[in-house]
Amino acid sequence: MAERLLRDILKRRDPHGYYVIPVRPEAREYLSRIPLPKEAKIVDGVDVILVKVRSRSEAMRILRTLNRKGMIYVEGDDYEEEAVYEKL
Repeated sequence: MAERLLRDILKRRDPHGYYVIPVRPEAREYLSRIPLPKEAKIVDGVDVILVKVRSRSEAMRILRTLNRKGMIYVEGDDYEEEAVYEKL
């Protein structure tokens, strides 16, 4: 994923001052294994999990880690179709 997209995710904060990182649902187990800051919040959803962090440096570290694993959610990304074709 382009560094530009990662920077775009960190460009804005939510109204409460958190950086919001959208993550694919299959990353739920992986999130429990990586060290997250104490103030980090995880919001579960059906199509996406949101990781909220106050620190920009921590958000960048989490983004890079999840990006290496291909777990960042991008709207319009057809990863479910790709998974079906991989099984065939």
